[in-house]
Amino acid sequence: MDESKFSLIKKSAALFKEKKYIESGYVAVRENDGILITASGADLGNLAEQDVVFVNDKNIDTLDGNFRAAAVILFCAIRQDKTATAGAIVDSDNILKFSSKRKTMLPILDELAHLCGISVKCAARNVAAEIVTSLSGQRNACFMPDAGAVVKGRSLEEAFEATAVLDKAANAELLAESKSGTEHLSMASAFIEHAMFRLKTNKNFKTGKTAAQEQTSSDAEQTEEQPSQPQGEQMKYDDFAVFEEGREGVAIFVRPYYASAAAAMGKPLPVPDEYKDKLGNEIPCAPTACPSSKKAVKNVQAVLGDAPACFISQRGLVATGKDAEEAMAVCNEVEEACRAYFEK
Repeated sequence: MDESKFSLIKKSAALFKEKKYIESGYVAVRENDGILITASGADLGNLAEQDVVFVNDKNIDTLDGNFRAAAVILFCAIRQDKTATAGAIVDSDNILKFSSKRKTMLPILDELAHLCGISVKCAARNVAAEIVTSLSGQRNACFMPDAGAVVKGRSLEEAFEATAVLDKAANAELLAESKSGTEHLSMASAFIEHAMFRLKTNKNFKTGKTAAQEQTSSDAEQTEEQPSQPQGEQMKYDDFAVFEEGREGVAIFVRPYYASAAAAMGKPLPVPDEYKDKLGNEIPCAPTACPSSKKAVKNVQAVLGDAPACFISQRGLVATGKDAEEAMAVCNEVEEACRAYFEK
């Protein structure tokens, strides 16, 4: 096995394990006419070379039990998509709980459309043929009934990012059940979002540079030190520094974990009592629009008023302040307020 490829699998598997996206699942990458897949019972946190198995058409029938089933699923999932080079069977708590509902997850977050496709279907059965069918038609993930999900990507890193977003979206669906439920992008909008994301990021895979690496580079160029981030997700920054006339300062657009669940509901959020002094009685919600568009700016201006922050429906959170540090402090406060709202 190529040492660099093993090193990549080992690093990615450890990250899946560290973030608790995989408890008893598998990680795989395309290799010639087959795949390299982590073995059953392997310690994903510290893989050894013997824990990675090459599987193709010639030896797949020699495998047994759950390992054979997983290998067939990932082999078929990766092979049926010419652009996919990696995949995983993931079973985080949120993904596992949602998979037990045996239903399609609609595009409740723009990130979900970007990375996972126009929707995330649930396969009728946990067999390769059903899973390949559920992954067809602009989709990079599907649920397996009561068994988590299959994700794929143009790289192991993209498969990991798709898993992170799927976990966040599953969490949003579960949290919103006892509230007002979630809303979603139209299928046409989700298709456009997914197509544009793939077009925009294709160059990264041609040059070997991933979307996350490009974002990290861009962030580093903007500032040497970023303010603290809410717990739960690596946050992505966009300039959103357009305000109502007479209002001074900066605004940032972010996608925190619990605030994303609130944005997925597409409605203003009643602020828990302990956060009202800083955030007011309600965090407003602007209609959905691409965060970098003039329409989004107008929508935010229309609802923001004197509030320190607002949601963009199905997108994320706009937080404001006199500078970036204060805006991030507002973001942290909103994230904790959203957590408190959902945990009540």
